[in-house]
Amino acid sequence: MLQGAHQLPKDGGEYLVITKSLKDVMVLYELGIPAIAPCSEHMFMTDKQYEKLCNKFKYVICCYDNDLPGIQGLKKIHKLHPELKVTFIPRKFNAKDISDFYKIYGKEKTLELINKAKEYYFGKEEDRQIL
Repeated sequence: MLQGAHQLPKDGGEYLVITKSLKDVMVLYELGIPAIAPCSEHMFMTDKQYEKLCNKFKYVICCYDNDLPGIQGLKKIHKLHPELKVTFIPRKFNAKDISDFYKIYGKEKTLELINKAKEYYFGKEEDRQIL
C-alpha cells in the first residue's frame, strides 16, 4: 500500500515525490505537488508499482528524512533505481523533513526551497545552484 496513492492525478503529471511519511505527503499535496509514501522507511515499492508511476510522471523524486535511517534508505533505493532523483532537506535548516521545514519556515519559504530543488535537478546545467 502506498499512502497518498488515492490522491494522485489519474493521468499523472510532471512531478511525483516519494517521501517517507503520510504527513509529508499531506504537506506536499497542500502545496500542489503529488506525493506518496510507502508504509515503512524499510520498504520501497514493488518494481511494477515503480514502473507504473514512472510511466505516469515525467519526474520522480525520492525525498526522505535527513537523519541516518533516511539517508541509508535513500542510498539503498538509489542503488536499486539509479535513474531516480534522491534528495533530502539540507541539515543547515534544522528540519529533518518537508513537514518540519514547513512548520518552521512557512509556506512561502517551503515553495522557494522546492523551486530551488527543481532548478538544481531539472534546470539547465548553467542555472544549477547548490541548496
